[in-house]
Amino acid sequence: MSDLHSKELRLDAGHLRETIRRAAHSLGFDLCEFATISAAPHADFFDAWIDAGRAGEMSYLERNRNKRRFPALLAEASAPPFRSMIVLGVDYHQFDLPPEVRDDPSRGLIASYAWGDDYHELIRPLLYELDAVVRTQTGRTSLGKCLVDTGPVLERDWAEVAGLGFTGKNCCTIRPGMGSWLLLAIIFVPEVLVGERGSSARPLQSPISNLSISQSPTCGRCTRCLDACPTNAFVGAYDLDPQRCISYWTIEARSIIPRELRPRFGNRIFGCDICQEVCPYNRRLPERTPRIDGLRALHNRVAPLLLEGFSPAHPYWLDPRAFSEHFARSPIKRAKRAGMLRNVCVALGNWADTAAIDALALALADADATARAHAAWALGRILAKWRYQQAAMLLTTALLYEEDERVREEIHLALAM
Repeated sequence: MSDLHSKELRLDAGHLRETIRRAAHSLGFDLCEFATISAAPHADFFDAWIDAGRAGEMSYLERNRNKRRFPALLAEASAPPFRSMIVLGVDYHQFDLPPEVRDDPSRGLIASYAWGDDYHELIRPLLYELDAVVRTQTGRTSLGKCLVDTGPVLERDWAEVAGLGFTGKNCCTIRPGMGSWLLLAIIFVPEVLVGERGSSARPLQSPISNLSISQSPTCGRCTRCLDACPTNAFVGAYDLDPQRCISYWTIEARSIIPRELRPRFGNRIFGCDICQEVCPYNRRLPERTPRIDGLRALHNRVAPLLLEGFSPAHPYWLDPRAFSEHFARSPIKRAKRAGMLRNVCVALGNWADTAAIDALALALADADATARAHAAWALGRILAKWRYQQAAMLLTTALLYEEDERVREEIHLALAM
């Protein structure tokens, strides 16, 4: 290839990258960078993590492991091979919860990414639009592969390769100036968008003066995220055991939450932001409004009163239809109605206020056995704290009719608290 032709290709790729960046920004993406498709840098770690049984009930993580390692395999056989990836980031930070709300045990805390609508449904059509921009520029007729946190891709690897940020000890992608409040998405395309370096990464600058950063930002000696985790979910830096993680249990898992972990959940009913809240890169970030409208916080999804969803007017913890309507378009629906009732019962047990007894009586009669088990535990916590006989009567009566052995065991343990 002549030097002149090589220069033309570089200029064409550079022009296309800038066109894509402008289009991405207009669609609502905050970050847009590029990388050459190759083997995922941490595929060996991921395979060892899976082999150690860390995935728990997330069986989908065990599938398509070779495609996670070699994303070029995601291309259809009849389509041109993928050569590049467009790596995108959305900053979803909005505001910090005031202490009087965050520390109110009568409220249920929801991870901040779920304060608005489901980001998967919001971002996916934007990826299709961005791929259409590329196809218009290049004349390509085949479709790119658009993935937003759902396909067999190690997104954080590619975010780091492309230069969106670095992977922190809390396993989150961190972008200095934005912190770790990032949603990641990738489009795989056959166009050649980057040169020999394999990345279009621009230099990252850290606004945090008290961190020592040499060539690139890192976590340095900081271990605040590891130390702050209430369930000790981190085996070590960059190594999370989901089966001790509040987010795993309140979102992914459908089974009974281990008793030893329940008191450590506090009032978190969907996800957990602690390892991000304590991160120095996330301190003193200004309040902002997401550029994608659907991500904007809805007041009833930030820290709802736990008992509200048991009222006859809004029985969304008890009635599937009310749950579906109340959380329309919300990622909270991922945990299912019964899973959220289970989570709320744990929060009510940690609150352990007698005001929760009537709501827990309703949960103790729920059709879902897992929810009933956690309602029994919560009533036991109230009984142990207040020796309130109404709680004992509810548990004793339930024992007469309960057929599920797991629930019966929880009731016996609750009465013995």
